[in-house]
Amino acid sequence: MGNYTFQWRQAFRAFPEMLEGALVTLQISILSMLIGVTIAVLLAVARDSKTRWLRAPATAWVEVARNTPALFQIYMAHFGLGSFGIYLSPYAALLAGIAFNNAGYLCETFRGAMRAIP
Repeated sequence: MGNYTFQWRQAFRAFPEMLEGALVTLQISILSMLIGVTIAVLLAVARDSKTRWLRAPATAWVEVARNTPALFQIYMAHFGLGSFGIYLSPYAALLAGIAFNNAGYLCETFRGAMRAIP
């Protein structure tokens, strides 16, 4: 292997852009978690409902969210919805895909917590 030295000057020059990227990552993380938690609470209540028309879509959401890769869900939000005439910006598609995934996983956490309360 060759002799490799890290280019610190290049890294320091790119630091402002890296900070912008970190800010976008933080925004997406916080927003998708807030949206996901909100949806997850509703899904958890619907999954424990005695009404079938509430329970069935919530169960389908959780099963799809938990059994498909997150990247696939993001791609479906960006590319798949376009097939139905729904066009999202890349930012909105990423937010929707991650929120969809978070909601599916958090729903089961919340449902387990609700069932643990006597």
